[in-house]
Amino acid sequence: MASIDPSLPSNPKEQKWEVEISKILNHQLETDIKIPLVSVFQVPETMTTKKPETYEPQQIGLGPIHHFQPRTYKKMEQKKLDVMQKVLKDNHIKDYELTILNNVKKVVPIVRSCYDMFLEHDDEHLTWVFAIDGLFLLNIFHNYNQPELTEVGLKERLVAQDVLMVENQIPFLVLKEINEALYPTSVVLKEIDESLCSSSGGSSSSSNNFSYPIFHTFCTIHSPLKLCSKWQAPSNVDHPLHYMYYSIVNNVSAVFHPCSDVVYLPYTNDCFEVLKKVPKDEIVKTYKQIISILETFTQSKPIIPSASNLHAAGFTFHSLEEHQGIKHTRVRRKEVDLPVVTLNKDSDVILRNLVAYESFTSNSNRFPLAEFMVLMCALVVNVDDVKSLDNIIKGDLPADEVVKLFTGISGSIPAMKTTEESYFQKTIDDINRVYNSRQRMKPYLFLKGLALWLLVGLKGIGGFVESSWKIVAFILSLVSVLTLTAQAYCEFFGCGKTKR
Repeated sequence: MASIDPSLPSNPKEQKWEVEISKILNHQLETDIKIPLVSVFQVPETMTTKKPETYEPQQIGLGPIHHFQPRTYKKMEQKKLDVMQKVLKDNHIKDYELTILNNVKKVVPIVRSCYDMFLEHDDEHLTWVFAIDGLFLLNIFHNYNQPELTEVGLKERLVAQDVLMVENQIPFLVLKEINEALYPTSVVLKEIDESLCSSSGGSSSSSNNFSYPIFHTFCTIHSPLKLCSKWQAPSNVDHPLHYMYYSIVNNVSAVFHPCSDVVYLPYTNDCFEVLKKVPKDEIVKTYKQIISILETFTQSKPIIPSASNLHAAGFTFHSLEEHQGIKHTRVRRKEVDLPVVTLNKDSDVILRNLVAYESFTSNSNRFPLAEFMVLMCALVVNVDDVKSLDNIIKGDLPADEVVKLFTGISGSIPAMKTTEESYFQKTIDDINRVYNSRQRMKPYLFLKGLALWLLVGLKGIGGFVESSWKIVAFILSLVSVLTLTAQAYCEFFGCGKTKR
């Protein structure tokens, strides 16, 4: 019986894996293109748990992550092929394998590096996926750039929200190669184009003026926030979501806290119930409960009061000019300037994916879009808040849907690790400073400070609770008086509590 070389993989799957890895690596070594940065990400479960459908395409899967998702594959694959057939016929492409597929195949080894995961399919498989999906996507952008486009309905918005999902992106490099196959540039013009770009230190914008602004009309129509002009748009982008994100945060003229209701005294009723009857044998237990309640009361720090509460306190909200984006948000005493936010059926999904994309790509201490969303989540917690911001919040969504949108997004904003106070954090501090300087807020702040001192005192006598329960009971009665006083004050003046 022949002996088996132990150095050889015995499992056929392992042998196939070695062959595929070898082919992929060799193809990458043969490709003379600079390796791009990672730009297409998988959204972690920590963000998708509450509402996974906002990160997973419902109408159309694009690219290797979602192309073969059963629901979207059955629904859209034939439509993709129909679009591909139409585009090839309109452009008189007879041999698509020699043109489209060959062009895409050249860049597949490099496009692999755009994903933050290993793509298990071989290059041939990926070539077909990118060719089909890339043509379909180019056709969408082509249709949006037609002068006769007048209205975008629900059907278009459902497709658009899928096109703008983090995991559903097609790298621009693929779209550029497909466009080159559809509209080939002559060798002479291509050399001139490359020469001009190299002499100016830039990069080719691709043939037939095919460049990043192809995304502009599509992104302008579907973006919840105003974009910068085409001329201010980023000069180098990875895909449509990238273009929209940077056009939002760069729309300028020349420590995360979860969004929640602003309730300054959330546990006073509980405190009262606990202190109404305190049996001797439960003093220790009650002591610990009171400590917990005081800690929550003194340490909880709301982001800002909601828009309706600010409005009742004399604040007014003004909409910024179209060429002024989120970075122009500012506070001047009781005047708050905010960019217009246009909310439609696709806005929830688009905003969530923009915030997710920012969290994956930010290499600094700045998260401007996420921080702006934290601010908006704090401002909008009920229908009255939407009414107070009627010159800021536009679009087709009814007020109750707007509230649901911001309430839902508040729980999906990832924690932001910053080492210095950002512009938006300063804006929030300015609003709080003006709001808390009101005459009726001063007694409340005094009560809160007194509660902090009582907390320190109660912790100081922690070691004597069991032996001196009568003393502790007396102190707890003082705490109940403080609590009832604060409760009565806040019930009369509001203390920033948000009504549901």
